[in-house]
Amino acid sequence: MRLPIASLVGVLAVLFAHAALAAPGDKEANQGINAARGGFCKRAIPLLESAEGQRHRPSSAVPLADCYAKQGELLKASEIYHTVASEKKEPGYTGRDVVAITLAKKKAAQLDARIPTLVVVPVEPYAGLVVEIDGEAISDPSTPRRFDPGKPISVVARAEGYEELSQKITLKEKQRRELKLRLKSKPGAAKPAEKPVAAKPPEKKPPEKPAAAKPPEKKPVATKPPAKKPQKPVAKRPPEKKPQKPVATKPPEKKPQKPVATKPPEKKPTKPVAKEPAEDEPRVAAGPDAKGKPPVEMPEPTPPDELPEPTSPAARKQRNVWLGAGFRGFFVPQVMFELFGEGGRHAFFPGGDVSLSTRLGRFDLVFSVAYARFRLQETPFLPNGHPDTDYEIIESDLQALQADARLVWNIPLDRDERFAFRVGAGLGVGWMFMGELYRTQAYPGDAVAGDQSTFVPGDPYRYKKCRGPNNPEGSFRYCNQLDYDADHYPGYAEPSWFTRPKGKPQGLKPVVYPWVVFPELGLSFRPWDRVAFDLRVGASVTGPLGALGVRFAL
Repeated sequence: MRLPIASLVGVLAVLFAHAALAAPGDKEANQGINAARGGFCKRAIPLLESAEGQRHRPSSAVPLADCYAKQGELLKASEIYHTVASEKKEPGYTGRDVVAITLAKKKAAQLDARIPTLVVVPVEPYAGLVVEIDGEAISDPSTPRRFDPGKPISVVARAEGYEELSQKITLKEKQRRELKLRLKSKPGAAKPAEKPVAAKPPEKKPPEKPAAAKPPEKKPVATKPPAKKPQKPVAKRPPEKKPQKPVATKPPEKKPQKPVATKPPEKKPTKPVAKEPAEDEPRVAAGPDAKGKPPVEMPEPTPPDELPEPTSPAARKQRNVWLGAGFRGFFVPQVMFELFGEGGRHAFFPGGDVSLSTRLGRFDLVFSVAYARFRLQETPFLPNGHPDTDYEIIESDLQALQADARLVWNIPLDRDERFAFRVGAGLGVGWMFMGELYRTQAYPGDAVAGDQSTFVPGDPYRYKKCRGPNNPEGSFRYCNQLDYDADHYPGYAEPSWFTRPKGKPQGLKPVVYPWVVFPELGLSFRPWDRVAFDLRVGASVTGPLGALGVRFAL
């Protein structure tokens, strides 16, 4: 009987030993840490705050700061990071606490760069200046102060003799804002400013200076003697050059010319003589006519030669078939990845196209074949609704061909249609004819192999590829064979979305996919009759589109 009773006591002692050794707040801490790992910060924050209120542990404080940072409360998160980073290992701290202290130092530096700052700089010195930010008086406004991004800040400034200034501003992440403070003086308070102004003018005595400016009037008096210079040319003018001209030769020359010339009577007969012998005696008529024709023949204007030039643009409108080629690229911002999960990065996919277009009135119908290279470097990604342990590193070397048709409306910007604004849309299909999409399980890059307590969530862009199940050692929560990604290890290529491996979800690699662009905006420049350059941008299924090309008329 004693043996069963002793055994029962031993079992009860073992069962209650863990509860007896558990510190206050450990239960809330474990629940909060698990919720934070799953991305449920709204649930994790009250649990971790309760745990920290009962006792402090770096392993629970750092996840609390992570959630504060995700919620936009960067100041709270920074304070916790710096507090944990300044701690030293104490008795009772586990391996997780030691790792959390190390991570806090890195995260504090990264977060401080994200926190925006505000500096208030007065444009001029104001007597009795008082600056309040969110109701708190600031002793030195020129010192940068940190604030949470996206939250409105109220700035109030007042000074003696000036109107109160109130302004609300909102800062963005990493912004360094400098607010120029300019106060308006009150109408009644302008008098004290007039006193020093009234005292200064009597001391300067400006009226005496214009009295001294009278001597400059003597200078123009001194310039009067130079008036003698015009007298000299006057003395030169009277020489008898002018009388010599009319007296010497002009009158005698004019008199003999009039009687001797008798050209007017000769001119009269020449006109009828020129008309009559024009038929009978062409030889005689050729002499006087040749002399008379030069003044009669006027240079004929040639507007008809100039008329076809402005009509040349009309020939441009008749170029109906064009062959073109150019560059085409797609830009995928990180926000596109964030629509489906966490992680991702900005990516640019280059390519090119060849097109054939035909003119339909003011519209162009364009058929094109394009190539695009969808190469993505190693990028961490976590689908929505998955825990942190499901992070993967994805990469791609896919290549695609696209065929599409676009309808573009041309809006001329000038009379000659050298410039035209283009608006349109397109529809087509794409085919991934080469390359693979690779997916590999990942684990925190700051973890220490062999110490499973160090495998805690961190910066996903520092994550590393798993080499196999529980490889490195201690990474079994990240590198395992317990889910759909059981075989996602180096070399794994995602199957196409037309196949579904047995016991696994459908593949995600696109093989044939629709392609749509709407709207498409562009500008066309036609420097020559048969050559045109096109610049266009648009929104497509594969991301924002940009293209630059050239066309040749056929």
